[in-house]
Amino acid sequence: MYEKVIHNTEELNAMAVHLRMAQNFPELRLLAAERLVPEQDVEDFISGKRFLLAEIPMSEKNYTSAAEKLREEMWHLKDQLFTDLVAQYLIGRAKEDILFGFRVLKKQKSLQKCMDYIMKQAYQMAEKEREKKFGKKQDPKGRTGNQNQAFGLGIAETKVYQWAEEYYALEDEVKEAKEQAKERKKRLNALKRKEEHRKNAESPKKAAKDTAQKTKEAAEQAAGKNQAAEQKQTAEQKEIPETLAKEEEHAGEPETDLEGRQISVFDFLAGSDAASEGGKE
Repeated sequence: MYEKVIHNTEELNAMAVHLRMAQNFPELRLLAAERLVPEQDVEDFISGKRFLLAEIPMSEKNYTSAAEKLREEMWHLKDQLFTDLVAQYLIGRAKEDILFGFRVLKKQKSLQKCMDYIMKQAYQMAEKEREKKFGKKQDPKGRTGNQNQAFGLGIAETKVYQWAEEYYALEDEVKEAKEQAKERKKRLNALKRKEEHRKNAESPKKAAKDTAQKTKEAAEQAAGKNQAAEQKQTAEQKEIPETLAKEEEHAGEPETDLEGRQISVFDFLAGSDAASEGGKE
């Protein structure tokens, strides 16, 4: 959702701060996985142990020359015995060869990767020399039988510089892009599985909670109905004595006609006499 509007690490950090304040941690973790931010750095940022989510890489900086880039990388690596010697050689080569300087300035190229390349080449050379000297025997667990034998190999300074130039000459943009895409997919899938596992673990708890809530609501409704019935019954029981009391109060009183006058036996007799006289006439 947010990755389309983020173009560099500075914007990534700003968005990460926004998501942390909003406590939108799932989206924050997803965004970090897209940018291949180490998981430990993500959790430290969420807990408040890190001020920024990610450090701004040197690949996002713009350098005026290869020498400027290499000197800053030397300062970060802080290895005067080996890295600085290689870097000084590369600075000299960049001054001599403009094309080589452009290679050093490529975004995906770095002095750290250059040193890794040199170490890998040296290791492979040492392995080949060891095989020539001791042979290669595999034990049942797949380890070489001469793994504990000490072996030293001297490498010429010119060979090291040659490997350094080989690294900067490699056209590895496509390869690195594929590796990053593969790692990004791996991180996202792992994050997706983790989220699904969390939801599955919470489902029984949620179901139990919903059932308890429904049971509580049903009990409250039943209690309300019982209370209403009891109130109605109490009201009816209260009305019965009041009605009986009124009937007893008016039990000895004479009846009245429609106009509220008292009716006596003499009134009935008078009425009967009047009717008889009328019949005679």
